[in-house]
Amino acid sequence: MKWNVLALCMAVVLIVTMLPTQVLTKAETIGGKVEIKPISYDIGENAFNYQITTSEENAYIAYYVYNRNEYNYTRDELFSLAKETTEQKNRQVEVKVSGKESETLYVALISAEGDLICSQEYDSTFDDRLFADDAENIEYVNGTLDDVSAEAKNGKIIVKDSSNQSGSGTIYIYGCFGTSRWHQSEDCSFTNGEAQADISNQIRESGDHVVKYFIVKNGVVTTKVNTVTYNYTKPTAKLDPINISTVKWEKGILTIPGVDKNSQLMGKRIEARIYRSNDKEQWSGSNNSCITSIGNYTYSMDLNHEIKDYKYYKAGLVVKSDDIDNYLNSDEVFTDIYDTTSSSEEVDNTLKDVLTQAGVDSVDKADADTLNKIYNEADETKKAEIAKALRDGLKETDTATLRTAMQTNSDTRATVEAIEKMSGITVANDVSEDVKAYIDTANIKVLGAALNADDGVSNVGLKITKEADVATLDSKYKNAIPLGITLTNVSTAASGLAVPVTITIPVPRGIDISKLVILHMNADGTVNENFSNGNGYSYDLNSRTITFTVTHFSTFIFAEADDTSTTPENPTTPENPTTPANPTTPGSSVTNPTTTAEPAQSQATETDNTASATAEVVTSSPKTGDNGSMAVIWVLFAGCAITAFCYAKKRVRR
Repeated sequence: MKWNVLALCMAVVLIVTMLPTQVLTKAETIGGKVEIKPISYDIGENAFNYQITTSEENAYIAYYVYNRNEYNYTRDELFSLAKETTEQKNRQVEVKVSGKESETLYVALISAEGDLICSQEYDSTFDDRLFADDAENIEYVNGTLDDVSAEAKNGKIIVKDSSNQSGSGTIYIYGCFGTSRWHQSEDCSFTNGEAQADISNQIRESGDHVVKYFIVKNGVVTTKVNTVTYNYTKPTAKLDPINISTVKWEKGILTIPGVDKNSQLMGKRIEARIYRSNDKEQWSGSNNSCITSIGNYTYSMDLNHEIKDYKYYKAGLVVKSDDIDNYLNSDEVFTDIYDTTSSSEEVDNTLKDVLTQAGVDSVDKADADTLNKIYNEADETKKAEIAKALRDGLKETDTATLRTAMQTNSDTRATVEAIEKMSGITVANDVSEDVKAYIDTANIKVLGAALNADDGVSNVGLKITKEADVATLDSKYKNAIPLGITLTNVSTAASGLAVPVTITIPVPRGIDISKLVILHMNADGTVNENFSNGNGYSYDLNSRTITFTVTHFSTFIFAEADDTSTTPENPTTPENPTTPANPTTPGSSVTNPTTTAEPAQSQATETDNTASATAEVVTSSPKTGDNGSMAVIWVLFAGCAITAFCYAKKRVRR
């Protein structure tokens, strides 16, 4: 009897143990010793309330909140900061952490002796947290939420919220299919509470694609995370590609011809993406792309801002489907390769020629070392002749060719710097006081400015002033800082420089580098060039500066944009085109994986890379292995229960 009772008790324990318990969220653990659980999300403040718990004896929890964009702490530094700032040594704490981009909660378990037991850095970026597997039961507080529903079809997700209001907003989207995951946000116009986002780039194979989504309006989350399933059947039909033989790709200028009004391509969207290589074998595609509509006019886009640091470039073009349920995008076709090494060779040949004309013995290469040697060995009169000849040689070089060489070849940049020093013309920064509130002026550098100086001038100034806000600026750009940047004593600064100028400037305070775009404006307020990271400017993590090259000066707007895709520059259109003169695609930002924009009220900052995780730091993605110890207990209970039952039966038979 007692064995039956024992078996029954153990079975009951087993059943109770396996029953799901109601918790606010699943919890992440650090080495099974510390539990981190998001309890609630404050809508108005865009912040999460976390509960951190440990059952370890003779240990306490320390934590430190920081933003990875502002500080690049080592783990040792984080441990010291957490230890110093944690006043009470408790085994359970609650902490409120902002949901802005890259806001991070560092948690450490510390022994009574003050030693580190384990630690973790926990990303609190609002959309990552809300989309996480452990977020289903997070309580939303301090705000009102709309009901929302959605359907997915034709390569789009169409949402409808209960506000029935019109206006602008953003749909945040997270999708999964098998082991594939993707993350996207798209700025949309809502009509009576309805809007749609294009997700066709993410839907590639037949099957059920699970898509999570929520809405942000006026910088505030307005709906909970909901889920819709896109049951997709991949069609066999696809659009015809553009005739690539008619497309021109010369010196960074992509020119797409118009089509006949009866063409299948009329009105279709075409996506152009730049690919880079140093060996013509391994190609990397740009994260950004240009999308325009095909009309009966020639469309040209200047993509020289994407020509940087690599030798070879080509453009890939895809005709985009408006309904992937019935027909697919066209195959991607590629232009001929643009070999930028020819640009630096052309500059080098020009400088060798001018040296010969100046009476200098021929040289194999007109690099910086060679030019400095020739210059330093010459007498004072000859130095002046050499400096003038080299400066004139640069000014006579095709500006687009010289710009490409400066952007892609460090030897060319060194050569330009050497010639600039020979000119004897000084360059000084002239920065207004109101600009100094945004920029550390000590780290501003300029290359090429002196070579554009007017005749008879001994100094040039890089003048930077704060400009008035641009009223016509697209609403997708946030935290915009318009700066007037020009050169004094250079009469061609606005109309066109003979020698391109490279500017290095700190990221303006309050701007998130992960979303930074630089809009180079025309005098009429339209955008002349749109620079993004790796596609127009480069970012140096150590100095926290950005570098870009221009051929004229005007207003430059430093701003954040969730959509950093490139807009075609300087399109050539007839006076009365049959399609809109400036067709574009709705702003969207897609990566795999990515982090996206936080609600607008959160302060934006610069972005750095965090240190890679080691055994001490456990990543913050959801883990299925965290319940391994409980699974072992279940197995043990089940084994014991079965053994007890069998033994009890055996005794009865006896």
